[in-house]
Amino acid sequence: MTHSLGVRFGLAVFLLVWVPLLAVTGWGAYWLWLRTEGRPSPALESLALRGDALKLTEAASGLAETIDRFMLDRIVEVRTWASSPVVVAAVKKARAAHAKEGLDNLAVQQIEGKFRVRKSMGVAPAARTYLSEQIRMSPHFAEVFFTDNLGFNVALTNPTSDFVQSDEDWWQRAWSAGVSVGEIEFDSSANVWALALSVRIHDSGAGTPIGVMKAVLSVRFVQLFADRVARRLSAPGHLLHAQLSDSARDGRALGSQFLVVTRNGLLVAETRSAHARGRIMQPDINLRTDDSLTHLNLSYEGDQSGAFIATRNGLQNSPDGPLAPSTLVAFARSASTGFYEPVVENFSGFDWMIIVEAPNLTGHSNLPELVGTQWQEQQGWIGDVLWVGVALCVALLLSSILLCWLFGRWVLVPVRALTSRVQRMEQGHISGKIDVPSKGEVAELAEALDRVRYMVTKMADRLRQTSSAKAQTTTPADAAARRPATEDT
Repeated sequence: MTHSLGVRFGLAVFLLVWVPLLAVTGWGAYWLWLRTEGRPSPALESLALRGDALKLTEAASGLAETIDRFMLDRIVEVRTWASSPVVVAAVKKARAAHAKEGLDNLAVQQIEGKFRVRKSMGVAPAARTYLSEQIRMSPHFAEVFFTDNLGFNVALTNPTSDFVQSDEDWWQRAWSAGVSVGEIEFDSSANVWALALSVRIHDSGAGTPIGVMKAVLSVRFVQLFADRVARRLSAPGHLLHAQLSDSARDGRALGSQFLVVTRNGLLVAETRSAHARGRIMQPDINLRTDDSLTHLNLSYEGDQSGAFIATRNGLQNSPDGPLAPSTLVAFARSASTGFYEPVVENFSGFDWMIIVEAPNLTGHSNLPELVGTQWQEQQGWIGDVLWVGVALCVALLLSSILLCWLFGRWVLVPVRALTSRVQRMEQGHISGKIDVPSKGEVAELAEALDRVRYMVTKMADRLRQTSSAKAQTTTPADAAARRPATEDT
């Protein structure tokens, strides 16, 4: 098989066509690598910037999803506490004690005067122990307490400022809607920024509402998540456009900054300032009024995620001095009603914005926007070279296939037909002209073999005629004379 014309021809095509092509391709790739390593072209930097924008957008979307799943788990956790038999029994017991104490008929000021020091009647120590144990296992919560249906405290893990909670907005929202998520506020007792998760307590038997539970959740987890993703994204070599830039070789800091922003534009987390208390939730630091981040206002009403180039002309509330002339900004919004609805009714989500900023070291300032992870721009000379290379390889592949097919049709098929005809002649079938569907040298070879076949046919006919003539002239006496002497004896 290795000596067949087809195999030899295919090997020749590979050696003469594909080996030089692979060598040229390897050399071209090495030359391109040397060129990009020494001085990257603007088109290559633009391509790298687009790739980094996708990475930043994916990082922002991943952080948004992580925060949403964490918050959903915490809401479910508080609802589980509120449905505990220990809590339900404590609410019923406290309701009876409050009515017996005559609190139902007193004004709020009178009740608060009676409970100026102690903030509960202490009728549910088992419930207090239960809540303290839950906080110990879930340290993200700063405090938990719950009330009866009139808003009177039943059990609490930390002292509260009031005994009556029914005049608070969070209590009224939770009582009417079933769940309430408050705004982020600073908890001085726990020294953390936190938000309140409030859920309604139901009687497990009758299914009627009997109280409200409030859990104060620290937002420190948001800052920890942002720090974790920022460290991973700022690892050396993670962002390609930073590696291609000359500024990267000057030793400048190339770290990315993560920010989590409320619907009002206030900061929940800021990795660059290490979440400084003087910047978190400060009204004078509002990213929605930042002129260089005007796309954020559009993103709150439009796309769920995307990226753009933000041009900065000043400090822009930077915690550590001037920023780069422009930055690559990616954003992603937290989930809305659809994400929470299967588990938590009447909750529309936090409507937070996760923002990732990276220094735009490539110098591009007018790149098209990446909204919904879709760029619209020409690919540059790298794309042109790639398309030319792919087209060349496809053309050579098709040419090789066509060449092999023509070789088989013009050479191999006639040769195989001729070989089959000669094999039949070896078996004695020498009649009939040798004819092959070909021209040129193969046809000449067929004609030569046909002449040989014709000569062999003539010689065979002549031998048959000679043998027949001799058989007719031979007599019985001659045959007896030629018989051996041994037959006579």
